[in-house]
This record gives sequence, structure tokens and C-alpha cells, in this order.
Amino acid sequence: MATYGGDSSGQGLQALIDSSPAPRAHTSVAAETALVCGLGAVLTAPFSILFGVAAVLGTVAVLSGMIGLITTHRPDVAGSALTAFGACLGGFAIALIGVRYLGLDSAFGDQLVPWVADQLQHWNTKLPQPR
Repeated sequence: MATYGGDSSGQGLQALIDSSPAPRAHTSVAAETALVCGLGAVLTAPFSILFGVAAVLGTVAVLSGMIGLITTHRPDVAGSALTAFGACLGGFAIALIGVRYLGLDSAFGDQLVPWVADQLQHWNTKLPQPR
């Protein structure tokens, strides 16, 4: 069995792997926050009852996206794609909310609420009820 450095126990190869110059990168918290808040903002923006929630989440996504773009320029911090995507989603949600102020109804999710409620009721009747 061939080993690195003539060491039969394999310690030489393990030492080479452990001293690898590959950087240990971590994902930016701001990037993760931007993505999660951006997704939440886009998912809540079509419903008029969640107008405030979408506005807050969109604003947090854009602000943390800006912070994430700055922090992900360091070589040990990953997440620049998450940051950009989250900030774009937050900006899109804010744009949907802004369109409402122009008089266009962008709350297209409100028509889905009765259908979703009917579907939930239908599927709840198929489940065994607690006693």
C-alpha cells in the first residue's frame, strides 16, 4: 500500500490534507436574511391583508441585501448570489406595493383566499377528527 511521505499509518497524507490552502468560507448572515425576507415579501405582497408585512419584509430584504453586497466581497464570506436574489425579490415586492398607490390593483392573491379556504375545508373533512 503506497502512502505519502513513507509513513505507513497514513499520517503524512492526513497532514497534507489538513494543511490545505483552501479557504474556509461561511455564508453571510445578511445574505441569508435578504433571501428569506425577500421570499417572504414576494409571497405576502399579492394579498391586501398582508400589505404591512410585505412592506416591512421587502424593506428588510433590500437593506440587508445592501449590507450583504458589502460583506460578501471578502474572500472568506460567501453568499453574493443569495444577496442579489433576495434584494431583487424585496425590490419587486416593494414595487408591487407601490403600484397600488398608482391605482392599479396588484392584490391578485385576494381572489385565491376563498378557493384556498374551500380546499382546506375539503381536505380537513377527509382527515380523522380528534375526540
